[in-house]
Amino acid sequence: MNIKQAKQIPIEVILKSMGLNIKKESGNDIWFKSPFSPTEKNASFHLNKQKGYWYCFSNAIGGCNGIDLVVKVKSCTVSEALQYLRTLDPFSFQKQIVSAYERKKEENHNYVSEVKPIEHIALKQFLASRGIMNSNALVQINEVHYSINKKKYFAIGFKNDSDGWELRSKYAKICIGKKDVTMITNQSTTVKIFEGFFDYLSFLQVSDEKSINQADYLVLNSAVLLLKNINLLDKYETIELYLDNDSTGDKYTKVITDRYHNARDERSTYSKYKDLNECLCACKLTQ
Repeated sequence: MNIKQAKQIPIEVILKSMGLNIKKESGNDIWFKSPFSPTEKNASFHLNKQKGYWYCFSNAIGGCNGIDLVVKVKSCTVSEALQYLRTLDPFSFQKQIVSAYERKKEENHNYVSEVKPIEHIALKQFLASRGIMNSNALVQINEVHYSINKKKYFAIGFKNDSDGWELRSKYAKICIGKKDVTMITNQSTTVKIFEGFFDYLSFLQVSDEKSINQADYLVLNSAVLLLKNINLLDKYETIELYLDNDSTGDKYTKVITDRYHNARDERSTYSKYKDLNECLCACKLTQ
């Protein structure tokens, strides 16, 4: 086995060969107990599966591939690490991974079963707790019933431009379907940009109907989608940014204001709060 072949072996497979199992998983990020401190109680070893980067927080040791890991765990040479990795059959492990993924996919029946106007008292109470009560805001959302792994739930639903649903309730903050932005068009030369749909609803809550119809709205549903859709902004004479007051909001506000001379940062209106919805709730704003 050469170095190129060894690097193709997934690091999670190498960790499994050392008797370690996944303790937490979120997308490409997975966590294990540290192979350097096998008796630790909490999982301190982080791995990004897509990039192959790993880092042990409890021992301040990191690397970018499986060879690095074996060398540091076993205190051996690269040649000795290759000998160890040769005992792992990458094709066999790959089949196991694919098979497990397919089983998980078959069992993961996530779908929307019903969409209707908001009726459930729990959802009405949740909206009221977030300061969303008037018709301008409520007309933009639905009561969505959905299933995850054959279990049924319901939540506030906001549809994106790829027919996916952003779902929010007291207990849920998820998306079913493809993640995408939501563009609301009123044929205006002004666009107002919001990070999440509750910030958009908050703006509608405190605005009159006439002023609402004088702008277009871009709800990102995730700040990272801004750059992917940035060309949507080229046609506008005025761009107003209502992003969060945090490092992510700072980053993307700067990206847009640097690129477009007609872009304005509007966060001064809620500078003491994390976002527009938090300001609405704190200040108990009304129309």
